[in-house]
Amino acid sequence: MPDLTGDFNTGQLPKIAPGTVTVTIARTIEPRHKAEFERWCHDMTEVVQSAAGCLGATVLWPSKPSDPYHMVFRFVDVLHLREWERSEIRQELRDRADRLVASEKVTVTAGTEEFFNALGEVERHKTKTGKFLSDVAWVYPIALVFTLVLAPYFARIDVLPRVLISTGLIGATSKYATGPIRKWWRRRKMLPQDSSIR
Repeated sequence: MPDLTGDFNTGQLPKIAPGTVTVTIARTIEPRHKAEFERWCHDMTEVVQSAAGCLGATVLWPSKPSDPYHMVFRFVDVLHLREWERSEIRQELRDRADRLVASEKVTVTAGTEEFFNALGEVERHKTKTGKFLSDVAWVYPIALVFTLVLAPYFARIDVLPRVLISTGLIGATSKYATGPIRKWWRRRKMLPQDSSIR
């Protein structure tokens, strides 16, 4: 069973790893165990999320059968992580997975708010057409408002300055107004980590 909190005395842990702690476990499985392992992932994620001090958990599914599954979970501190590590339910779940897992690698990092924030910064993969339509869907309402509200005031300005000003206003609004909303929307879909990402 992977060692999540090291061989340190419990009393030393808050000094060694203050703040939140994130665990990433990469597991490679035999293809014939795929369905059973994915059911196990679901069970493990549900149980770890109900553990005291758990802030969230997710499973990152492989894009190719040969790639590993990544389970990521976060605790408020390393003491709660140790409590989870030594729990009977974790041991039972680990025993269930032993015959399914070919190899696993554990990474534990303290204070990694950035990891979960970064998930929200990343757009999900889209085709070029899908990305174009998504951008248009966000920019179109802004352009429409500017056209209906500001066009009468801009009519008196020459064409080149008018286009420059309207382009600058639309660009600034897209970056500083809808940009944060889009980022928030992506985070809302991805965090908290209560779902699996395929």
